[in-house]
Amino acid sequence: MHPLADITADRGLPNPYGDAALLMEYQDAGHDPADVIYLSLGETWTQAAPGLRDILASALPAYCHGYVLSPYGLPELQRALRAYIRADHGLADAAALGTDYDVCVSQNSTRNAMFHFGRWLRETTPAAVTGPPVAVCSTPAWDYSGVCTALGYEMRHFSLAPETGYQPDPQEVAQVLRRARRDTDGPVLLILNAQHNPTGANWAPDTVRAMIRAAVETGADLLVDDAFYAVYDPGITPTNTLRILLEEVGGLPPARRPRWLAVRSLGKQYHCNGWGIGALTAAPGTLTQLCTRLLPQYTYVSAVPLQAAMARWLRSPASDAYLARQREEYAAKRAEVGGRLTDGLGYPEGAFFPGRSGPFLLARTPPWYAQDAAPGARPDFRRYCLYRCGVLLGEGHMSTPGLPVNDSRGYVRLYLGAPLPSLVEALERMRAAGLVWEEERTRRRAAVA
Repeated sequence: MHPLADITADRGLPNPYGDAALLMEYQDAGHDPADVIYLSLGETWTQAAPGLRDILASALPAYCHGYVLSPYGLPELQRALRAYIRADHGLADAAALGTDYDVCVSQNSTRNAMFHFGRWLRETTPAAVTGPPVAVCSTPAWDYSGVCTALGYEMRHFSLAPETGYQPDPQEVAQVLRRARRDTDGPVLLILNAQHNPTGANWAPDTVRAMIRAAVETGADLLVDDAFYAVYDPGITPTNTLRILLEEVGGLPPARRPRWLAVRSLGKQYHCNGWGIGALTAAPGTLTQLCTRLLPQYTYVSAVPLQAAMARWLRSPASDAYLARQREEYAAKRAEVGGRLTDGLGYPEGAFFPGRSGPFLLARTPPWYAQDAAPGARPDFRRYCLYRCGVLLGEGHMSTPGLPVNDSRGYVRLYLGAPLPSLVEALERMRAAGLVWEEERTRRRAAVA
């Protein structure tokens, strides 16, 4: 993996990131992190879209090195995003730009925008409320808890199970929302992540529509996380949560319309997470509150040269060609990794879920690992795998930096964005180290005996 000195802080101040602590501990034990195959967070540090890098390296306009007198991002990028979101989500015949919705630049990460949206919901709720605000999301999930609990939200969950292909049950979601509404007259926030992290499932359109209707019925607000909307296998139509939402709320009286925000990270689809650039889509009044009141309280529009480069990239046919190639590559990786888990590591079909969208594969940890753990010990298969074969897998249920690690419920995540040779080598290392499924382990022991 990339040298630690370039991507982690030195030891002068505490580092809240679990992967950094694990890798530094590994280094202190005499191992070389440079030999680690890193399949944890969705990052490689090597694969930013070449055309995008070329634009950044070219001559950008001089004005982009100065302040921008707009709270909505660099005007050139905002214009590009308006066109991009309208076209990519097929909104031309679904809603009116500037009336039903508008688009602006997300900077400093979409997580930042989620936080201030949740903050705005709290601030615009009367002070005398019964019960804390509630945020509802799937389990497993991305670290929505880290965003929402910092604002005082109580987290509630609906389940995703392998037996149903990790599809939500709309009736369960409706029940969770109704219970939340009974328990508080403050904000209830439903979080939708249809190209699901970490399972890779593409939630069915009818399911998403039913979830949005349940939110409207219970007076819940909506956060749409479209981080991986552009990451899916060829032949798959990604569920268009944004369009479905606009179809559902467009005909409602203004008093019944939920407050909503859709975030879309461009770093996820172009391998440039460090840029922190994305799109915010919401009703014009919501964007006005976020961008003219809340965000300017602590920051100005920043990273403007990056915004200028992204604006040019989005208008280039090369950006679409890059995504098309990437989809083919992800499909090939899913097939290769799935085949090696089955044939090389002895995983039964139900022990992993390759998905058809997003960049992750969710897999169960071998049952023997928990059974072999010392009494009272908390099994950590990720750490075990790192020390046995130099492969760092991801958490099955993401943890909040600086807080205790979540129980991943016997699952790990494999990041498929790494180059295919790295994925093949990682699985071969695991196989050679005996990190295989139960039956394969038993067969090997019998062969030795």
